[in-house]
Amino acid sequence: MSPKLLKLSQAFKVQKVKMTISQAMVQTFAELSGDYSSLHMNPDFGRKSMYRQNVVHGMLPVLFISALKYPLSKGREGVFSQINANFLKPVFVNDKLQLEVTGDSTDKNKACQAYDFTINQEHSKTVVTRGRFVISYVDSVKQQPQKSSKVKKVQLLTVPLVEQEFSLENIDKGTQNSFKFQIEDASIKLLYQILREGLNKNSRSEIQVKPLCNVNNLLAVSLASTFVGMCIPGRNATFMDFKIDFHDRLHLSRQYTFTGKVDFKSNSTSILKESMVIYDGKTDQTMGKGNISVKVNEPPIQMPSINSLKNENMDLQLKNKVVLITGASRGLGETTAKLFALHGAKVILNYLSGKKDAERIVQEIKTFGAQAIAVKANVADQLQVKKMVKEAVKAFGSIDVLVNNAIRDAYPISFNELTWEDIQKDIDVTIKGAFNCCQAVLPLMVENQGGKIINMATIYTEYPPAGQTKYVLTKSAIVGLTRSLAVEYAAKNIQVNMVVPSIVETDLSKGVPKAYLEAMKSATPMKRLAQAADVARAIIYLSSAMSNFTTGQKIMVTGGSAPFL
Repeated sequence: MSPKLLKLSQAFKVQKVKMTISQAMVQTFAELSGDYSSLHMNPDFGRKSMYRQNVVHGMLPVLFISALKYPLSKGREGVFSQINANFLKPVFVNDKLQLEVTGDSTDKNKACQAYDFTINQEHSKTVVTRGRFVISYVDSVKQQPQKSSKVKKVQLLTVPLVEQEFSLENIDKGTQNSFKFQIEDASIKLLYQILREGLNKNSRSEIQVKPLCNVNNLLAVSLASTFVGMCIPGRNATFMDFKIDFHDRLHLSRQYTFTGKVDFKSNSTSILKESMVIYDGKTDQTMGKGNISVKVNEPPIQMPSINSLKNENMDLQLKNKVVLITGASRGLGETTAKLFALHGAKVILNYLSGKKDAERIVQEIKTFGAQAIAVKANVADQLQVKKMVKEAVKAFGSIDVLVNNAIRDAYPISFNELTWEDIQKDIDVTIKGAFNCCQAVLPLMVENQGGKIINMATIYTEYPPAGQTKYVLTKSAIVGLTRSLAVEYAAKNIQVNMVVPSIVETDLSKGVPKAYLEAMKSATPMKRLAQAADVARAIIYLSSAMSNFTTGQKIMVTGGSAPFL
């Protein structure tokens, strides 16, 4: 775009708007862009990702740059001619954000204005997205009215995409994909529906019926998210950054083609560099060109089957023991439940949101011939815990073993970005949850004249890495709870112990950088990370009759790494 020099009618000042991301906005963005990637839309997939929940589309908050007031010029319209953004931190539903846009000096040779923008977490001030865009002022073009018989489309895509799932090994340089799209009046209305939903009351009233800028190019840019999440690499993608330059504005009701191609792949960092081009569907004229960076995440880790566990273990006198495991619908809890079942125990699998997974595990255990039930309960809620224990007693008569395994997450957050709310959420699940469960089952164990409690600790309490303050803080409280209960209930034949693993290869560890994991492997004398079955075996030992004279202790499952006993 190269319009003549234009004197803008007003100076642009720094503008700030606040927004709150809702689930309805995520759904509307998916309807608009066609980006139904599982990372954003599938709760089960989100739970098993490194974020432990669904992540908001990175492009969604960026769309709010269209909600600001820009300089006007008679007979001219502003067009987004260049946009780039770096997605620095994930955004989640219910996050409160602030968009801040600052104008640069007007170009001396072109009638355009450049702007820098940041999107921050309102509470912690953490920058989640940073970028820059240029608005060019061009002669207004009257859009041709649509024929009344034509169906007004909402989704930009002309044909919905089927979500792909590529692993890094299956992607080669030169791999590409394309899809067709067109922008309609209904698409723009959907964009402004998102803006009205997200902006606070003061900002919402400033959105005009007619946008102050032509948003067609901006809507086309949102399809970079669709390409990453639905095409290459698909559901295993994390969108990192993009940049695009438009050679002209895009028009309503005209068909365009979006093409993306892999230009570079790094096996060590799992990062792809992709080029994107937008073509006019009729003339093949290039309308815009740019590039994308994306990280290819590891797919969810599959836990070992019950048959494979059977072949590696033996009876440890746990037959008909009743075992309650919190957080048992995935990862370590899943593997531990299966291993208890192999030893003849009756298992209660506690879960909060993983109903399908918990029921799948129960079915696998029953198929093997053992007994198990799944019970939903938020362990941070004392009443729900009491109800869960009551249901367990009704099903199996009592509770002999309690494994406090529930945890919120271990996603790293630097201390200066940490809020007490973050810590409180971990406290509620990890330590309050363990407290509630212990109070609910200890009277049963006292009545039965014996029992076992195993709490999950971590080497991080003695060997803390950077960015894990909240995790170390709550797990340190678990250490204190274990030691106190071990002393108080030792005379009642109730043993309370800890299992202290290093990093375990489950979905919980997916947020740890790959380079750090490789360094941990190299530094471990056994030259590998702990597997879920390694930790489960330690839990089984502390739950068995072989540990009847062991209480207030910890079993280190670290492959020989420090800290030592």
